[in-house]
This record gives sequence, structure tokens and C-alpha cells, in this order.
Amino acid sequence: MKLGRLIWKMQRYSALYFLFFVGYLEYLFFIGSYSFEFLNNSYFFKSSLSMFVFLAALHGFAGMWAVGTDYLTVRTLGFLSLSLSSKANLIRKIYEILFFALGVFVTIFYFLLIWF
Repeated sequence: MKLGRLIWKMQRYSALYFLFFVGYLEYLFFIGSYSFEFLNNSYFFKSSLSMFVFLAALHGFAGMWAVGTDYLTVRTLGFLSLSLSSKANLIRKIYEILFFALGVFVTIFYFLLIWF
């Protein structure tokens, strides 16, 4: 149960960061310093954007993990088919590996776009 509580808290805190980051983007837009030079040279912006990408990946991971543990179970897949219910744990593990690998790939890709 502690893992579920930790994931719940992480999602709430990351959502707060998203709110503040969008406010920061709006501030930059309204004061007119939103230019390519600023985006390319501001280490604070790059750092805060990197934190946004990292937290978005964690936020998405928590959501996808919740979907997998709620819906890819013996009981829920058993409503569809008995053969699916016998393979529910394998299906859930494959699902978790795929979305984890995709999240790592996308996060690394965005970090490379931001910093290089």
C-alpha cells in the first residue's frame, strides 16, 4: 500500500509543478522575452523544462501503472476470455515493460532536444 500512496503523492506534486510551469510560460509570453535566443541561452528555462519533461514521464508512468494494475488482472480479463485471464500477469508485465521503455525513450529524446 505504501507504493500506491507514494505514486498518488507524486502525481499530485507533479501536477502542481505543471501548473506553476505553465504560469511561468505565460509570464514569459506576456513580457515578450519568449524568443529563440532566450530559449537557447537560458539555463533556468532549460532546467525547468527538463524538470517538466521528467515529471511528465513520472506522471504518465504512474497513470499507466494504475491502468495496468486496475484493468489487466485475472478478474477483468476473465470477463473477456478464460484464456486471457490465465495470461493476465504476463500481459500486464509486457504492458509495463513497453510503456516504461517508451517513457525512457521519449524522456531521453526530449532531453537531447533541450540540451543539444
